[in-house]
Amino acid sequence: MKNPLVSISLFMLVLVSCKTPAVFESDMIPAYKMTEFVLMNPEEPKLSPGDKITVSIWGHDQISIGSINSPYVSHESTGRWVMLDKQGEVNLPKIGRVNLKDYNVKEAAYFLEELYAKHIQNPVINVRIINHFVTVLGEVNKPGKYQLDNEALSLVELLGQTEGYTKYAKLDNIQLIREVNGQMVKFPIDFSTLNALNTHNASLKPGDIVYVPPTKKKASDITMNRVIPVASIITGAALVISSFRR
Repeated sequence: MKNPLVSISLFMLVLVSCKTPAVFESDMIPAYKMTEFVLMNPEEPKLSPGDKITVSIWGHDQISIGSINSPYVSHESTGRWVMLDKQGEVNLPKIGRVNLKDYNVKEAAYFLEELYAKHIQNPVINVRIINHFVTVLGEVNKPGKYQLDNEALSLVELLGQTEGYTKYAKLDNIQLIREVNGQMVKFPIDFSTLNALNTHNASLKPGDIVYVPPTKKKASDITMNRVIPVASIITGAALVISSFRR
């Protein structure tokens, strides 16, 4: 009969050999030099079919769709928004159907102010896109989707919203993942020094993914957490067997 300690030891070796999976390691194209990328600020997003927007008209909440003075402006779940149809059109109070496709939010606001000027004296309009997000994964305290407001959002500002890194964050190899010319490209970012917070602080665009990878210490700690209970079992088994052999 085989020694049960051998089977337990083999099981322990399997656990030790397990590694945490490598995320975003090899299936994307390496990026440009980071200095080139930081200078290559993304264009302001254009409105396209399927986008959900709010239209706030100052002093006219009754015909606004998601007034900036109400709690309904910023959340997709409230329903206070309109969506561009397949042609890029929306139906708005007083002015009816208008096409906003390929406008950025500032251009859309100026265009709507011209149209509403026929009905309202000196209209002041704010347009927001509420379905644009960036995603943060990995070793941050609050990973998840973050709404990208009309104003530019930098990488440092986004990471600030996640309430900081975990103790396992590998700061010298943060990955910014972006679609460029139809392909997913990863941009390695080194935030391990204070100077890097300025030189590598890229502007984000809708659909970006930020991945903060773990250090090797995390894999080591996970392995130890797996091994210690098994080691305790082996030690206990050894004591039991040795007591019977006496």
